[in-house]
This record gives sequence, C-alpha cells and structure tokens, in this order.
Amino acid sequence: MGIQRNEVAEPQCDHLDYSINSDLFSLERWGETVNWDIILKQVEKTRQASQMIDISIYPSGLFFTAIDLLEANLLMVDDLFSYITGMRISGPKLGMEDIYKVLGFWNMDSYKVLKQIRKELNKTRCILTDCLKNESIWDITLRVGEMNAQIKNLTRLDSKLLLFDEQAYAYACAHFVVDQIDKESFANQLVNILELINRFDDCFSCIYRFNIEFPKLLALFRQSEHVQTNYIEPWRRDLCGTRDSLITKMEKDPFLGPWVYKYTHLPKGESLLYSYLYNYDISTEEEEECYNTDNWLSILTIAAVLQEYDEQHEMSDSSTIKPLKMDKDVLLTRLSVFIPNETLAKKFVEAARTMKNRKTIALVKHYKECDQCTDTSKALWELLHEAGLYTANYSNWNAQI
Repeated sequence: MGIQRNEVAEPQCDHLDYSINSDLFSLERWGETVNWDIILKQVEKTRQASQMIDISIYPSGLFFTAIDLLEANLLMVDDLFSYITGMRISGPKLGMEDIYKVLGFWNMDSYKVLKQIRKELNKTRCILTDCLKNESIWDITLRVGEMNAQIKNLTRLDSKLLLFDEQAYAYACAHFVVDQIDKESFANQLVNILELINRFDDCFSCIYRFNIEFPKLLALFRQSEHVQTNYIEPWRRDLCGTRDSLITKMEKDPFLGPWVYKYTHLPKGESLLYSYLYNYDISTEEEEECYNTDNWLSILTIAAVLQEYDEQHEMSDSSTIKPLKMDKDVLLTRLSVFIPNETLAKKFVEAARTMKNRKTIALVKHYKECDQCTDTSKALWELLHEAGLYTANYSNWNAQI
C-alpha cells in the first residue's frame, strides 16, 4: 500500500541554513525566523485529506486510497520542513534540546502559527483514531495497539449503519472491492502515520517552548561576539561600582528596566524558565509576554551583565591565591583520574588557584583538547568544587563545558 514515492537528492544547504548555523546568537542567525506559513498551509491540506477517511466505506479501495493520501501529505510536511530547516523529522529521532538549539529562541515569536500547526495535526490525529474505534476495523486496531501505546486504550464502537444506508454503501463500495488486504502491512502504515503526527507535534512544541536550561542559554548568549560588543560592553564601565548601583542603573534603562526586578527577585531555587514559560494555563496576554524574543534579550542581558560583574569581583573580594579546601596530595591523587600526568596535574592546580571560574573552564577545555584531561564530567566539577578551585554550581559548569 502507499503512493509511489521517488528518491530525490536532499536540498543543498547555504550559509543561512539552520542546521549549519546552530549558534543561536551568531550575527548570521540574529533575528532569523522560518516562514512557518508554508508548513501551516500543508498541515491544513493534511487535515483536509484526513477528512476523506470514512469508516462506512471500509474495506473498499477508496478507504485505503484515503489513508495513502493522508500519509503522502504528512510526508510532504516532512519534505517541506527538511527543505526549509535542513532537519528531517521522519529520520532518526531528534532530541528536544537539539531541535531548540537549531530552531529555538528566534522562532518563539512565531508561537501562534506553531500552535495552529499543532492544532491542525491534533485534528488529523483525532479523525484517524475515531475511525479506529469502529467495530468493522477493530482487528486492525488491536494490531496497531500492540505497536502504538496511544491506541491501546481506545473504546470500541458499534459502526452499524441503517439498513438502507448499509445496502446503499455496499452497492457503491462494490465498485472498488479489494481482492486481498495485507492487514499486517496496513497496520504498519497506520502506526507510521501516527508516529509521524506525534513527532511533528513534539517538534513544533519544542521550537517555541524552552527545552534548554537557562544557564546553557546564558552561556551561548555570552559567547557571542555580537552580544559582547552590543549588549555587554556598554555596561563594562559600570562594573567598577557596587552591585546595587549597577542594578539601579539597569532599572532606569528602558530596554532592561521592566525585567530587572523580576530577574533579581526570583524565589530561591525557582527556575527562571519554569517561572516564565512552563505555566500551561497562561492567558493570551501572558503568552505575548512569554514568547517574545525582545523580552528574553532583556532578561539575558541583565543576567549576563550581573554574571560579568560577579566574575570580575570574585577575585578582588578574596586573596590572590585561592586557598585549597583539601590536602594537596589528596587532591592530586584524586585528580590523577582526570589528568594522569602528575606534572601537568600540579601545573593545573597552581594555575587554577589564581583564576576566576571562567578562566578555569577555559583551562579545562584546553587540557581536554590537548588530550591531557580524560574526563570533564560532573565528577571533575565535584572535585574542583570541593577543593575550592571552581566555586560556581554544576549547571554553570555544564553549560560552559
């Protein structure tokens, strides 16, 4: 079963291709969004195709043709998505964070179109699953349920028609009789269709909802040359005063002012992203506030400037050499798991004692790139944190590593 589909070479990527320029805050990606209306139009056609699926004509050839058309239209969505973004949803499953790194942030302004795409996909799914509830196709539904957990709990419905209707449809469908039905192949086709719809839904949800930890997002923001020049550098001279004076000045800035208090007064331990974006019952007005790149540029700028301030004053508020919080020999012994060369391990410790966290991270990366450090996982952070050589929390370490 299925419409004939030809092999076609994948589209050639150019310098604006999203899959290549995955640095969210590079100048090439700055403000760039996808034309999601192209996808929406095709998804609407897909939903219209699903409306041709009528259980009253099962198991005629017309019914199977309608299923083929639905699958073909879904594959069209995948092809259009691949051409526009350089990513293919029907291939190896994409991780939520991977999708966000490539398509997230700038496209959150398109959340209304993306939500409409998901709404149309959900209508398509409902039409198909309602069809599978019927008694006449129940043997296929049971097989699909063995392969797709969402179908397992469907309630079977009696699909008997009125006598006259039954006779009329029997006559009409007799013109499209299918000699033999490959039920296993048909069940596999239905599973593939449902899997495609679910993957599309997950993907479009990931694009406008945050699927990356704020420390990682902030690290990407600070690593951008464009950000350093245009968003952080203008505040550089204000880093010499007190933290309170810096905050007061930011509160007077028209771009940052509305967000300074919200950012600096988050309840202890509360996630910034969950606070702003993971309330699924937010109003239309709150959605406008949440899924807005200008607002998040303000929040990220505030966080970046304050992080720069804290790092700059980290060493000035303490001695030049960080005091070790464990015996040096014990530290070197435990460090040998990560830096096997004893001489290099000693040099690392002495250098890290004079460095701020950011430079310590750079030093770890250098050792890793030169194959002098075998592991930069959480275990290394725990050791350096315990020894007092890296004072920031693990999320900060993980984001920058």
